[in-house]
Amino acid sequence: MTRTEEFNLMEEVKEEVKNALRRGIDNEGSAIFRILRMDQYSPRGRAIILDGGHYGKELYDCNLSGCCGEDFARTLQKARQILVLKGIELDSNKEMIKNLKKTGNIYGIRE
Repeated sequence: MTRTEEFNLMEEVKEEVKNALRRGIDNEGSAIFRILRMDQYSPRGRAIILDGGHYGKELYDCNLSGCCGEDFARTLQKARQILVLKGIELDSNKEMIKNLKKTGNIYGIRE
């Protein structure tokens, strides 16, 4: 992906986040937020973080259940795509990709 494509993806995320914040985002549907009760783990908190232009590993804390709405879940997927393009990945994700390439499954188990 080129820098232009990365920029365009960031612009899409920016616009989608603004729309989501205008419409409102349900926090109570998020299992992670219901347990931790900290704004940065809420769908609305993630939207506010992204609205500020901050892309960090905390975006991987979401389980992408779609409880915040399918549109916003897709926006979070795009934001994660940007993280990967910037080289910000979790070690566990890298390990799963390595296992998948090596054995055909994410666990690294040969059949």
